[in-house]
Amino acid sequence: MESSSLYTNSEIIDIYNRNVDTVYRISLMYLKNIPDAEDAVQDIFLKLIHGNHKFENLEHEKAWLIVTSQNYCKNILKNWWIKKRTDINSILEPSYMEDLSHDNIWQQVLSLPNKYKMVIYLYYYEGYSTDEISELLKIKSSTIRTRLCRARKRLKIILEEES
Repeated sequence: MESSSLYTNSEIIDIYNRNVDTVYRISLMYLKNIPDAEDAVQDIFLKLIHGNHKFENLEHEKAWLIVTSQNYCKNILKNWWIKKRTDINSILEPSYMEDLSHDNIWQQVLSLPNKYKMVIYLYYYEGYSTDEISELLKIKSSTIRTRLCRARKRLKIILEEES
């Protein structure tokens, strides 16, 4: 592993171990494809290693990785190649998340539009408050609460239809 001027190899390994699951889940949530999510995780941590990002504390570190993951995935989705291709796994096996979770609610969260699934994920799965999510995503706190409310309503409708 190449050494960063800001971090030792053991510090990089610690940062990776603390945050890899979160970065992977966010990447998978956006890209809906396991190989692309794995590539995204690799690229995001390489960006950390080669960049000049010194963190004030663990919360700042995690926030930087969440925002970087989200922005990286959005940029990937803008690529013409991604827009034009069809993932063979999604055709053959629509439950691409089975290895991550068999939970039906998680599957339904993934079916929500990105603006809803990101706030649901950060609020329920990562435990952030609406004010913290607002700060992370640079969106008004009231907008975060509205998105949470709308996402819950959509999930309720979807889950009632399945019952």
